[in-house]
Amino acid sequence: MPRPSSVRDAVADLLRRGGRHAWSIEELHQELVASGRPADPSSVFRAVSYLHDRGLVARVMVDGKARYEVAGAHHDHVRCEGCGALAPLPGCALERLEPEVTAGTGFSITGHQLIFSGRCPDCREDGG
Repeated sequence: MPRPSSVRDAVADLLRRGGRHAWSIEELHQELVASGRPADPSSVFRAVSYLHDRGLVARVMVDGKARYEVAGAHHDHVRCEGCGALAPLPGCALERLEPEVTAGTGFSITGHQLIFSGRCPDCREDGG
């Protein structure tokens, strides 16, 4: 059994508390350091990997970069082209298409990812 980890506990707490929808390893590290919790990037990576391996955290790939959020019901996302903010979409827009994809390709679908792009309200107000 792995020993307790203050960094892992802090990462799990930060993900649960929110403040943003999905976090990169770098963002998690910066937030921990800014809040006075000593952590190095490799410890944050190990903490996220541990939580992901146990199904507590989900990985979302955005622009080739892994981001992490609390695991839960599947949902897709919208990303702001201005500031990079990521927001969840209600429900799943593609779920009803999976039988058609299976029938048309022969693939057994195990998952998907859909990310809309746009501008968040703050970036739109800034002239975007």
